[in-house]
Amino acid sequence: MQPEVLSGLIGFGGALVGGAASFGGVWLTLSHQRKQAREARLLEIGQVAADKALNELISLGEFLGSVSGDVATMHTDERASYLDTVFGHMQNVERAVARIPDRDLRDRVKALLIVMRRFRAAGVRHFFAVSWLAELTDELTDLLSAYIRSDPLPPLSERTEEKQRRAVQHELNQRRRLEQLHDPDPANVDPREEDDTSSPSAG
Repeated sequence: MQPEVLSGLIGFGGALVGGAASFGGVWLTLSHQRKQAREARLLEIGQVAADKALNELISLGEFLGSVSGDVATMHTDERASYLDTVFGHMQNVERAVARIPDRDLRDRVKALLIVMRRFRAAGVRHFFAVSWLAELTDELTDLLSAYIRSDPLPPLSERTEEKQRRAVQHELNQRRRLEQLHDPDPANVDPREEDDTSSPSAG
């Protein structure tokens, strides 16, 4: 092979390698820029969503502080009108938090909202339910505030952990009551009820 041809091939090969390296560098740069842009976009979405949820919680806390004594004295097994407003705020919080990219935060908020919906575990009067809801609202407010500040998410307070345990126990008790209604334990049946159902009525 003539030296001129060989030199030309070497030069062409070098140009190809250089072009490939240059293309690879450009591709890596663009890929990194796209990743950064996506992360910035997700962060912005998360901040806006967290602000929305936090505003809902602040409004909810203020509303719970205004619930009248007449409502508070009702039994918790009765439907109180203030719950419509409470659940409306909670639903808005849930929808806003669903857009936050931080899965740990989403899971923790969802778990606390579930405990809020178990307010009947607080006691026999809506007075206790309002306190239950207000304290959990404060817990959620602290949680979202830490996220907005980019601080580590705070651990659950002992008060909230106790509410979680009470909510679980309340659900178990409710389930047992339902099971006894549908399939009563013979040991719990009044003998007079057995007599009434087993003997024909007098004519």
